Amino acid sequence: MENVKKILRWLVPLLLGLLLLWLVYRKMDLAAIRGIFAMGLRWEWVAVYLVLFLLPMIIRGIRWQQLLDPVCPGGRLRTTVLAVFVAYAANLLFPRIGEVARCGLLKKHDGLSFSRSLGTVVSERVFDIACLVLMALAAILGQVDVFRSFLRENPDTMAGFTSLLSSWKLWGVLLLVTVLLLLAGRWLKGGRLSGKVRDTLRSMWQGMLSIKTLKHPFLFVFWTLCIWLFYFLSFYVGQYFFHLPFSLSLMAMFTAHVMGSFGIVAPVQGGIGAWHFMVIYTLVFYGVPQSQAGTFALAVHGLNLLLTAVCGLLAWLWLSLADRKKL
Repeated sequence: MENVKKILRWLVPLLLGLLLLWLVYRKMDLAAIRGIFAMGLRWEWVAVYLVLFLLPMIIRGIRWQQLLDPVCPGGRLRTTVLAVFVAYAANLLFPRIGEVARCGLLKKHDGLSFSRSLGTVVSERVFDIACLVLMALAAILGQVDVFRSFLRENPDTMAGFTSLLSSWKLWGVLLLVTVLLLLAGRWLKGGRLSGKVRDTLRSMWQGMLSIKTLKHPFLFVFWTLCIWLFYFLSFYVGQYFFHLPFSLSLMAMFTAHVMGSFGIVAPVQGGIGAWHFMVIYTLVFYGVPQSQAGTFALAVHGLNLLLTAVCGLLAWLWLSLADRKKL
């Protein structure tokens, strides 16, 4: 039974992502997409993408080390960086499992506290989500006239959005989720596991507070800006993979990148389907032909998945071989 549960945890998100991917591409001109691929890739831009893919992963490890040092001293930077690569590859198997996996690697290879390191991961994710929200606000405020014109020309869209916000179903679901969370908290408080859960949460909280004890907070912010800058640049150069550049403005590509980042948050492996949906229809909104937008999404996301898997496997082998050499 336990094996069946593990398989379902892996299979259900994957099938959900593939279903969404099929829904996105089922009405596209697949012949046109194949024709764009048949023109060939511009490999010099693929090489640029490879560099821009590696840099934020390495910087993410360096930034994480800043959070770890105050609460989990003694960790090696090499282990931290390699654990980040492994974590992203693990997320391709089970959504969000990479956050747990990288803390497990630190415990295994450097003997760091699992719960405290997990707390630093939570801090890191909260900070990244805040950055993503700020980027979304910047994209909206920087294009007020564009969105205002769109809503004026498409009144049905605004009416549908207003109807959703005023729907009793939406607020009913939110109320139900809140009640269930409160009941679960009360059940845990009175159960046998309450002590262990409380200790784990306390350690995680100490890890989260590491952001307040940073030795170099401005350096932490600088690394964060570098991470998101390289993420955007790797997305931006994807339009040059083929011989049909989109010729979109910087702000339009930035908006597509932000929307794609929200798609990655979806509980499916590697954002499959969700990322494609967000990016493709954002590009179409700015006038890119659907077949070109679909080709761009397939190429950029496919290359990202391949590099994530290969680099994650190599990082895991590096850690394993380093341990054997140490023994």
